[in-house]
Amino acid sequence: MKQLNGGSQMTDVWRIPAVGMWEKTCGKHPTQKPLRLLYRIILASTNEGDTILDPFAGSCTTGIAANLLNRNFIGIEQDSDFIELSKRRRESLNNPIEAQKLLKKMRETPEETTVLVNHARTKDYELMIEKGMRYLRAGDSKGSLLVQKGFERLGYILLHTNGENTQLFKLSKPGFQIWTAENLQTLGFTAENAPYYAVLRFEASKPIQFNQQVNLQQRAYTNVAKIQPLSDFISLK
Repeated sequence: MKQLNGGSQMTDVWRIPAVGMWEKTCGKHPTQKPLRLLYRIILASTNEGDTILDPFAGSCTTGIAANLLNRNFIGIEQDSDFIELSKRRRESLNNPIEAQKLLKKMRETPEETTVLVNHARTKDYELMIEKGMRYLRAGDSKGSLLVQKGFERLGYILLHTNGENTQLFKLSKPGFQIWTAENLQTLGFTAENAPYYAVLRFEASKPIQFNQQVNLQQRAYTNVAKIQPLSDFISLK
């Protein structure tokens, strides 16, 4: 649960969006629970391969989340209409592409820690790790930092060079500082494309092992900075 919450103790109040339309494509249930809620509960209380019983299954949200997380499921429900709805939802998982889309959506939470995925030139890459700092252009210049949704939950940085040589690090503190190009150049960095840069500090001596396969080769977008959820890189089981 700490991992899901960016390394901090999970609070006893969870903020999870209501059931979305993407969860109702097979039909509706009047008291349907969000998949994101069951995702968190199942991660907190079971292991892969366990069997989960829901004696009041409804539309089997518990079962869908259990199956997506490699758990077995037994559901009990007296309403035949809801049983048919549950069967349609389960059958939709037979399509691996749809199942992966559902799993990705289910993992998304408003509180999840995010990762800044960022390309670094070969000549700057090792120096960034040596100094424990990453910089991005800031200000009115092409390719400058865009503070987008998820930046406020930034907890990690993944460095790579043209989609290869990837390493994941935890930020040593939240937020960033603004440095001039001259400040960075005194440390040996290139910093030649903008007058100001946003500097983030990370724990360079403690690279994080990640177990999800990541493909950063995205043609023209390979070297564009992105913000992604931590679960894209670390599988929570």
